[in-house]
This record gives sequence, structure tokens and C-alpha cells, in this order.
Amino acid sequence: MEYLINNYERIATQINIGNLLEEILISILVLVVAVVSIKIIFGIVNRVFDSLKSGIDQRESRRVVTLNHVTKTVVRTGIWTVAVLIILGQFMNVSSLLAVAGVGTLAIGFGAQGIVEDVMSGFVIVFENQFCVGDYVIIDEDHYGIVEAIGMRTTNIREFDGGLFIIHNGKIDRLTNYSKGHIKATVDIGISYEEDISKVTDILNDICKELFESHEELFKTCPEVIGVTDMGPMAMNIRISCDEDAASKFKAETVLRQRIKEVFSEKGIEIPYNKSIIYTRESDQ
Repeated sequence: MEYLINNYERIATQINIGNLLEEILISILVLVVAVVSIKIIFGIVNRVFDSLKSGIDQRESRRVVTLNHVTKTVVRTGIWTVAVLIILGQFMNVSSLLAVAGVGTLAIGFGAQGIVEDVMSGFVIVFENQFCVGDYVIIDEDHYGIVEAIGMRTTNIREFDGGLFIIHNGKIDRLTNYSKGHIKATVDIGISYEEDISKVTDILNDICKELFESHEELFKTCPEVIGVTDMGPMAMNIRISCDEDAASKFKAETVLRQRIKEVFSEKGIEIPYNKSIIYTRESDQ
């Protein structure tokens, strides 16, 4: 503690009051140069990464966006670090300040281990392409949603209930990425045992073709009727499946279910559900 106090007093005596105005002007100039440099470098970085987007698929495009964000974060941190050191150098001996910071670093070193772990994990996530902004992921089997941002320390997941789940990069242990390649959109339809399976299958095939032609922006491939996948106590389940990306999966399933319900009502196809029948007996008059 005495060492820190002595170094602080020595730094304080090095402030030159006579040249204070000049030092302030230089500091303002350094701030202006830092802001302008960040804007110029950000413009160059944007042009470089925008040129990389041409001719690549959607997922690689999202990876380019993530790398763009991380690169700009590193640039911003580096420029502001240098700017702060230059400004402090106008008022005091930076080497003495660094000596004090070195002692302080030893004092907080153990507390900073988590920060270092988070930053290193963030670099590994980005450069190993584990997941990107826009990917549909599940973390620790409890939190699932769309990756909204990948920062130096944290990753933001927008869950489907609207909540924003923020997790430290170093805490990401188990992760499932459903956006590597295609994800399966799956709809199971229960029908009564009294229904003709061939007739229902033909109706479902017609629905799939109709939706594929009318929603080209939604369905990447034509939905396929897989067939009967389960025979339960109340109904037979027929499955429909198609390849989708993470952003379109739930919308595609919703559109399929809605259209199937409409057509089944028109065709008189029964969808089983729990119901109670009450018989009453009129008393003899």
C-alpha cells in the first residue's frame, strides 16, 4: 500500500500547471484523431467485409457479419487504449503510471481470470466458426433461440418468448447449433383410425405442393409426406417434413398446420380429440 501511495504522490508532482492549456489542446486533438481514425478504419473494414459477402451462402454471410463486428471491437479498443495513454502522457510520466498499474494488476489478477477466459473463448467461437449471428442454437439444453450478438465477453441469445439471454463466452459449455446445414421442419398430424390412409396421404401431398408453389420464399424444398409414424390409442400420426433454415422453421410449420386444418375441415377428415359424451335418460311419466 505504501508503494502505491508513494508512486501516486510522485505522479501527482509531475503535472505541469504552466503548460496546462497546451496539454489540454493536445489531448483534444488526440481525441479528435482517435474518433476520425475509428470512422475511417470502420469504413475500410465495412468495405472489405462487404466485398467478401458476394457469392457466398446465407450462413457464411452471417459469419462475415460476426467477424466484421469482432474486428471493429478490437480496433476500437486498441485505438482508445493508445489515445488514453497519449493523453495521460501529457500530464504525467506514463512509465510511472504503468508501474503503479503493474502493481495494481497483481492485486486484481485473480479477479480478472474470468474476463480473460471470456475474451479468449470469444475469439475461439468466432474463428472456429462454432456459431454466428443469426444461428438457431440451444445452450445447456435450457436456453434456445437466435444468436443476436457475439461480443468480446458475452453472447446474446434472443429466446422465442422475447427474452434476451446473455451468457459469458467462457461459460458456454454445451451448445447445439441447428443452423449448420439445413434444419428439419416437422409436422405430425393425427387422424382417426376410421379414415382412409391413402386418401389422407393424397390430400396431404396436394397441400404440400400447393404451399410450396405459393410460398416459394418460405419453403426451400417441397414438404414430403413421410407416412404413418405412430399408432396411438386414439389416432394415427402422419408426419410431414422438409428442409428449412432456422429463421423459417417455425413459420413453415405454422403455415402447414393452418392449411391442413382448413383442408381437413373442407374434406370432412376427422382430427381426433378428447371429448365426453353424456347420455341422459328421461324419467317415465
